[in-house]
Amino acid sequence: MRDDQRSFPELGLTPGQQALYESLVASPDTVSADVTGTADFARLAELGLATRLPGQPPRWTAVAPDVALGSLLAGRRESLRELRQRVTRMADRFQRAATAGHPELVEVLHGRDAIHTAFEDLIHRAETELLIFDAPPYLNVMTPPGVEAVRRGVRMRTVYDREGVAIPGRLTQLADFFSAGEHARVADVPMKLLLCDRQIGLVPLRPDLALETCLLVRDPVLLSALSALFESLWERAVPLDVGVRQRAESDPEAPSDLERDLLALLVAGLTEQDIADHLGCHIRTVRRHMNRLFTRLDAVTRFQAGYQAVLRGWLTADDRGDVCTN
Repeated sequence: MRDDQRSFPELGLTPGQQALYESLVASPDTVSADVTGTADFARLAELGLATRLPGQPPRWTAVAPDVALGSLLAGRRESLRELRQRVTRMADRFQRAATAGHPELVEVLHGRDAIHTAFEDLIHRAETELLIFDAPPYLNVMTPPGVEAVRRGVRMRTVYDREGVAIPGRLTQLADFFSAGEHARVADVPMKLLLCDRQIGLVPLRPDLALETCLLVRDPVLLSALSALFESLWERAVPLDVGVRQRAESDPEAPSDLERDLLALLVAGLTEQDIADHLGCHIRTVRRHMNRLFTRLDAVTRFQAGYQAVLRGWLTADDRGDVCTN
């Protein structure tokens, strides 16, 4: 059926009235008397689709569609605008009533003590999974959680911010988590985040400010969005396994522990100076080891070095065996 053959119930026309109007439009001469006496024609006249011509005896003709239907459409648009406003007001009332009955969907926590208590509670209550964004500034709250959750069998995945990893001594602090089984990656982290079993989450109210106010989130829609954000960044982040000693004994060119840590930090995006500070050596030593590693890996760029290192088993890529870049 062509578009011009569809019925217009939204304009107040029945199929019979529409057919009559279309016949009048196709032959816009004076309407015959036997037609003007019908109920369908009376409806067309009521809607302004037919008009009476001046003079006697009474004569009628169809009104041009762009004029007649344009007026009707304008009226419908106004009705729809009013209806939309009513729906918006009703939706607002519904939302207020719904959230009044469930104030716990998003709870605002004020003060470091309250935030620290909530953070520790989520760590202890986790049963299957913890998802974490770790980023500065670091206070006495939202520091890396203890290994207790991992030892209970909880799968913990953390994306560490590059600036946080570059803080001198930071990797030494994190070594226990990596050794215990934490899955860690490095990227440019947009904010702090803790998701417990994807059922409850903790995020700062303002990521650009110190942690004085946080949101405790239980709303399924927000939790789903936060989980998607985590997975998206996780896919693009670089594996970080410094301190996890899994050298390939069968590979005569396998790196030493120092070289392996250096390679992991290099692929994670740290500068040569940051790597030297972490490893407690001179930057010239770092460059010398880098040159040797790149030669053995037949690599020119950091990406090539990381890719070859993962393929050879020199670096792990969590439990997935893939190579991720950022």
